[in-house]
Amino acid sequence: MKKIILPKLDIYTPLQKSNQIINEDYDIDNYLHYPILIDEDGIPWKYGNLYLLSKLKNYKKPSSKTLDSIANDLKDFMLWCKQSDIDYLTAKRKVLTPTYKYRGYLQTLYENGKISSSTLKRKIGSVIGFYRYLINEQYIKFKFPLWEEGITSITYFDNKGFSQSKNIITTDIAKAPLVQNQEITNEEFIKDGANLKPLTENEQVSIVKALLQIDNKEMTLGFLISIFTGARISSVYSLRLKHFKKNIDFESKDDITVKIGLGTDCDTKGDKQYLLYFPLWLYQMIKIYIQSPKSVIKREKAKHIFEDNDKQYVFLNNRGRPYYVSKYDPYKQDYRNIPNGNTVRLFILNTLQKVLKKNNKNIKFSFHDLRATFGMNTLNRLLPLVKSGEIDISFALHYVKERMGHSSLITTERYLNFQKLNQVKLKIQNGFEDHLSKLILNEL
Repeated sequence: MKKIILPKLDIYTPLQKSNQIINEDYDIDNYLHYPILIDEDGIPWKYGNLYLLSKLKNYKKPSSKTLDSIANDLKDFMLWCKQSDIDYLTAKRKVLTPTYKYRGYLQTLYENGKISSSTLKRKIGSVIGFYRYLINEQYIKFKFPLWEEGITSITYFDNKGFSQSKNIITTDIAKAPLVQNQEITNEEFIKDGANLKPLTENEQVSIVKALLQIDNKEMTLGFLISIFTGARISSVYSLRLKHFKKNIDFESKDDITVKIGLGTDCDTKGDKQYLLYFPLWLYQMIKIYIQSPKSVIKREKAKHIFEDNDKQYVFLNNRGRPYYVSKYDPYKQDYRNIPNGNTVRLFILNTLQKVLKKNNKNIKFSFHDLRATFGMNTLNRLLPLVKSGEIDISFALHYVKERMGHSSLITTERYLNFQKLNQVKLKIQNGFEDHLSKLILNEL
């Protein structure tokens, strides 16, 4: 089983003599970068591909990234079935039911540290969704139950921080393994979409110095945008020329805002709309960069010319290609491999890390850690105001929440918990080191 990507899938109902009409089952006539699953004989997998196609009937269409993830999960499932000599449509005995066997296989991978709890949950979720489709849409019957369902009540916090509860249908095979509560006990990471590690002030200085040594303007400015605005890599590198048209009033101390998200041509997680706050000096640096001969030459090399020139990406590589293509880019279908920020990640690994090591700095980080660094920097600036009574902690948390575009205050509170845990850790460590140094000095 393998997966291929069609640059563009046209959706229609074929007629005789090569004619076609709109397919009334879908409210779109095409889908960009559509995954197709093909078996070892080169034949498309019927039910797997029908399931993927059914996803396009939903009112809210999955992104190409999401659909690709589901396709990969189904591909892995079918490869496991073949290797384990299991027929995914039939089971001769109850103990050979494919869903339970596959859940056991994933559990083993998890226990051996091969996959995370979230990966296990996602993979089994994709398989459950596939089998629900077979049962409900293809009317396929199975001799033995594929899972046991139950209703459970869960408690959660809404985006305003209030406790809520609701009943949900669960399956026994979808239950995620119990893991340690990272929000409470982990002083190394913050859970914000992924495990993020804020950089210390010294680490930030070292990274900026290394970037200036390398003198790659697209990387330097991109990193600074993330550190000073909290933007994700998808937002930083899908910023357009139109976002830097505002005049700068240097007598003002206010940051310059740039709206990103749905309808702005700049991607955000979940298409959430919010504002990036640019320091005046950084906004000015980007305006100067845009007018530089180097930037102009890169735009001249760009193959994709937008109807509105101001919709061109700010950051292009030497071939005039963006580092990250927006999910709504009309030229998305023209890319064999859609730029997704991987060039930036390779820059960190192959270029920036080498310079840091040359400078005797051992700093392991990802681009996404820059976002956490912004959040922690912002919180650390506000906490003295909380201590002095000028603002309360609730205001500080909501301020950080809005600046980072968090949907839930719970995520923002993790930054405060992280800060408190590290303060305690530092005090304990300093106390021990003082005790140890006195002991050594007394012995000497």
